[in-house]
Order: sequence, then C-alpha cells, then structure tokens
Amino acid sequence: MENLKEKVEDFRLAKYRFVLQPTEFIKLNTYAGSSLRRDFLPVFKQLLCLNPSAAECRQCEKKEECPYYWLVEDRVFGNDDIYKRYQSPPKPFIFEPPLKRRTFYSRNDELTFDLILFGKALEYFPFFVAALRRLGETGMGRNHGQFTLKKILAFDLLKNSVVGEYAFDATDSSFDKDISVSLSQLIDKYEREYAEISLVSVTLVTPLRMKRLGSENWHLYFRTLIRSVLVRMANLAYSYCGFEEFPEFPETLYRAGRIRIVKENFVWEDWRPPNRRQDDSVRLGGFLGEIIYQGDITEFWPILRLGEVLHIGKNTSFGLGRILVEPDEATSKTR
Repeated sequence: MENLKEKVEDFRLAKYRFVLQPTEFIKLNTYAGSSLRRDFLPVFKQLLCLNPSAAECRQCEKKEECPYYWLVEDRVFGNDDIYKRYQSPPKPFIFEPPLKRRTFYSRNDELTFDLILFGKALEYFPFFVAALRRLGETGMGRNHGQFTLKKILAFDLLKNSVVGEYAFDATDSSFDKDISVSLSQLIDKYEREYAEISLVSVTLVTPLRMKRLGSENWHLYFRTLIRSVLVRMANLAYSYCGFEEFPEFPETLYRAGRIRIVKENFVWEDWRPPNRRQDDSVRLGGFLGEIIYQGDITEFWPILRLGEVLHIGKNTSFGLGRILVEPDEATSKTR
C-alpha cells in the first residue's frame, strides 16, 4: 500500500476523556458538539490570544506567533501550492461528544467529552484543560449551566484502554509519561486484525458534511471515502507533524475505485445554532446512516480504521464526520 506505514511514522496523536460534573442543571443542544463549540472557543481564545484588542485574527500583527490562531483559525497559505488545492489546514484536534442524544444533565449526572490531539497540538494539552476548567465557571449549554472538571482519563489507542487518570482532588498526577502513539503503530495494529475482508459496513454516526453534498443522487463511493481519510491524514501530517511533503497515494485510490456499493441507507439531518435558526444560509447538518461495500477490501481496512479516529468531511473538530466500520464476520477471516 505505497508504504503507508513508513510515510506516517512521525505522525503522533493522543486521546483523553474529560469527565464533567454539573453543579447545576445543564441544557445542551440536540447535538452536544455544537454547544461545546459555541461555548468553548471564546474561553479558549481568552486564554491563548496574544492580542485581544485585534478586530480579526487574520489582520492581527501577532497572528503568526499566536497559539489560538494556529490551533483554531482557518489559515490560508497564499504562496503554498498545496493549499491552492486544499484551501486551509484542518484543526489539529477533535472533540468527540457523547453519541447518545441527551440534552439534559443534572447534578447527579456525569457528562463526558473525548479529546484527540494531533502532532504539535499535543504540546497545548494543558491549555485545553485550563479552558475547560474556566468554562465550568462561566457555564455551558443553552442555560450556561456550570460544572467542575472531575477527572481526566488518558487512553492508550493501541490497547483501547485507560492508562492514566488525573483527579483534581488528588495530590499527584499519572500523566507524567507520553501516551501518544504514531499512525504507523495504529496501522500495524489494524493490519493484524483480519487476513481477508470482502464485505464491510460503514456507519455515519454523527452528521457527515462534505463538498458537493445536497444532490438527491449523492453517493459515498468507496474511492471518495478512502480519499477523504487519506487527504485528511496527509493534511494533518503536512500542517502539524513536520512533514516536508504532502503524502499522496494515487495507486491506492485507483484500486479503491474497484470496490462497489451493495446497499446504502442515508438520511439528511439538518440543524442550526439556536440563535440563527431563522437564517437558511446557516446549515450545520449532514448525512447519517449506513453503507455496505463489497470487493477486495483487505488492503483498505487499516485506512477505514484510521477514518474512525480521524473523522472525515467538514467540521470534524467538534465531532462531525465520525464513522464506525465493521466487517461482515461471515465473509471475513481473522488472523
């Protein structure tokens, strides 16, 4: 597969889970990621912005050295040929809200969000922690309900298990060691899962937004899916992991075109921010549903599994474009 593991050996990422304890009633939007996006970013900017008096980040004289601009703003590189094609780099983090569509949390509940950081963004993990703690003081959700950051769990993505815990009422921390893993390690793990796959199901568990959506005849062709994962991976690697070249995989994409759709069931879910629901120009929805592919899928399995971690499409930083993949056990062979 065009030396995929070798090309992403220096691409590192880590996953954490934030456990929030409401101190009063919290009411979230139907999609919890939108509540977090609206409330988290202003607090994050207060902590990181080097020039709060600037009207816009793009016009700020300090933008190139500002961590908020680097992590959050949609940067455009006018002299970079790569971004003449891809416009701007993606954000180097993903907040994964709870999949359960729950909108009410009381003081007896816990609310959890997962955070995945990529490349250089790993260095800014303490700022994410500080911003969430401050957000707990200012409040989150439609009623600005307050909460405390009860604990943080660190995940080993290779073992899919908790390897560290930080409780804010404790006297010590277990986050001293580096828990990040490389994409090469993940690919190596995924390659060992199955020896043969001919049928796979891909579920869109959070709204998927992509370019050229909206057509009644829109299909998520397998080549489009694989290209979305690879381009996002390459974009993150080039922007945040010190890659001097933009990795490309033309032969893999050519072979992906041979995989066919055998069944699909999509529904468009449309939602808008509560304060802009009368504005038809603001559409934050996307496709939900399931699609089944058939063919010689074995070589693409690691890429599909990476898609679960990286997400695909637009607005991934707060949980959109999350997919789950599952092979058909009757037609697949384990190693």
